[in-house]
Amino acid sequence: MARDLKEVSATGNVTTSVPVFLRTVTLTPDGTNAASLVVKDGSGGSARLTLRVAGAGPSVTWRAGSKEGVLFSTAIHATLTGTGAVADFEYD
Repeated sequence: MARDLKEVSATGNVTTSVPVFLRTVTLTPDGTNAASLVVKDGSGGSARLTLRVAGAGPSVTWRAGSKEGVLFSTAIHATLTGTGAVADFEYD
């Protein structure tokens, strides 16, 4: 499978092409405001991953512990908070 990359700057689905395996996520603040990211399997699912970063802090990256990644069966849904923050996803 080909890997896909997507950057998001607002809450919503990253992809609904399922099944999908999440491999990495990077959360980057705008340099002033703190940011947080909650990743769920679909908008109504429970949190699978939460990242937080201080506004003046560096980006924070999460990587799956297995080469396959983490399976999502409904959608990869991102809830992003923090003005100017972006989250980058790698999945296939």
